[in-house]
Amino acid sequence: MNKVFLYFKHQWSYLLFLLGVFVLPLFLYLAFSPYKAPRLPLVVLGVLVLSQYAFYKEKDFRKKIEPSVTQILKREFKRVPSHQEVIKRSSLVVQFRGITIVVACLLMGLQMLIFNQF
Repeated sequence: MNKVFLYFKHQWSYLLFLLGVFVLPLFLYLAFSPYKAPRLPLVVLGVLVLSQYAFYKEKDFRKKIEPSVTQILKREFKRVPSHQEVIKRSSLVVQFRGITIVVACLLMGLQMLIFNQF
């Protein structure tokens, strides 16, 4: 199956969450705020990165996603997936989560470049 499709299948809600909590408010601030705080974009970027280190535990995340990954694989394969297939897909979802964080950081960096906030 195409990895891009799998990425959006597993991470669309988390990507929308990061866009809505970090990227969109930063864009609105940079585009429309009459008040200028010179280091605020860097602070928001730092909060995003630090929040991932503070709240994200890979072991707990793997346990949390295992039932949903199993259900998705059951629908895809039309059979009960093996434990190895579940572990492989769970590892892929963990990698996708990291990619989602990097995408949000890159979008924030792009905004800071566009609005000349470095």
